[in-house]
Amino acid sequence: MNPSIEATETVATARNCHAVSRLVPFLLLSLLVFEQLPAATPLVRNQDGGFWSIQFENDLWGSGDDRFYSHGSELSYLSLDDPPGWLLDLGRGIPLFRMGDVNALQYSFGQKIFTPQNTQTSRLVTDDRPYAGWLYASAKLLSRYRSGPRYQVGNVLGVTLGLVGPSSLAGDIQNGYHDLIGVNRAQGWDNQLKDEPGLLLTYTRKWQYFHDLPGGLEFETSPHLVGALGNIYTYAGGGMMLRIGQGLQNDIAPPSIRPGFPGIPYFHSDDRLSWYLFAGIEGRALARNIFLDGNTFRDSHRVDREPLVADLQFGVAFHVRGIRVAVSNIWRSREFEGQAEPVQFGAINISFPF
Repeated sequence: MNPSIEATETVATARNCHAVSRLVPFLLLSLLVFEQLPAATPLVRNQDGGFWSIQFENDLWGSGDDRFYSHGSELSYLSLDDPPGWLLDLGRGIPLFRMGDVNALQYSFGQKIFTPQNTQTSRLVTDDRPYAGWLYASAKLLSRYRSGPRYQVGNVLGVTLGLVGPSSLAGDIQNGYHDLIGVNRAQGWDNQLKDEPGLLLTYTRKWQYFHDLPGGLEFETSPHLVGALGNIYTYAGGGMMLRIGQGLQNDIAPPSIRPGFPGIPYFHSDDRLSWYLFAGIEGRALARNIFLDGNTFRDSHRVDREPLVADLQFGVAFHVRGIRVAVSNIWRSREFEGQAEPVQFGAINISFPF
C-alpha cells in the first residue's frame, strides 16, 4: 500500500474513533439520568405465542432511483418462550444489559444490497459507493425490566453472523429481479467487496413515556440509545421517536433493519382501534462501516466515510384484524465524502401473531 494512503487512512481512523469516544460519555450520562426513574410494578405477560415480521426497504420508494442503499429484506420471528441459556448468559455478562420481568427472543434472517449512483458502467468508479451485499442471521434478547401505567423501559441485546461479498448473493438477486421486471441490470457487480464473514454485537435501550390527549388520543415520547461493535459496523448513537394515535401501549413500534430505529414484531391486538403516526430522529458516530470502508483484511474498493450520520423517519402504522401494517419513509444524511445527495428509502412492515 502507498505510505501516503496508509497515513491518510490512519489519521481518518483516529478521527472517527475520537468522534465515537466523545459521544460515549454523553450516552453513559444519559443512561444514569433516565435510570433515576422509580421502579414500577412487574409487567404481566398479556399474550403467549410468537410473532412473525416481514420488512422490506427500498430506495425506489424514496428517491425513486436504484442507488446507495438499494434494498433490504428481513424476516423475523419473536417468541415469548424462555430464551436459550447461552443468550441469557451473554446478557448477564454485559454490564449495560438489564434482565427484566418479561424476556423474549427474536430470530431474524435478512439481506442488504448497496450500489453506487452509477450502475450502468462495468468499470470501477473509485469516488462512488462500493457494490456490496450482506446476508445475515441474528438472535436478539429483548427484556422489559421497568413498567408503570404511563411508562416502560426495555433493552435489546443482539448477536449477528453473516457474509459480505459474492457469497451474499446480492448481485445475483438484484439482477435476477431486474430481469424479471424488465429493468436494466446493474453492470458493476464484478467490483463488489470480497467475501468476508461478519460478526456484530448490538445493544439498544429504549424508554417510553405515554401522555393522554383530548379526543381519546395518546402521545408518546421515546428516547433511545444504541451501540454496535464488530467488523461490519462499529458506532454509538441515540435518538427520539414520537408517536400520536390510539392504543399506543399495545405496540412498541414496528421493526427496521439495522442501523435503524428500534422496534419489534410484538404487538397486542384487542377490540379497540389501534393506529398511530410516528416520526423520529437518530444520530450515529461511526468508527466502522464495512460497506464504505471496504474489506477488513483484504484490499477492496473503499470511500472516505462520514463520521457522523443522521436518520429522519416518518410513517403510519395500524392494526387490522390482528395484523399490524406500517409504512414509512427514511431520509439518511450523506454517508461518504463526495456523495451527491442524501439517501432516501421507503419501508413496509407486516407483523402478525402465530
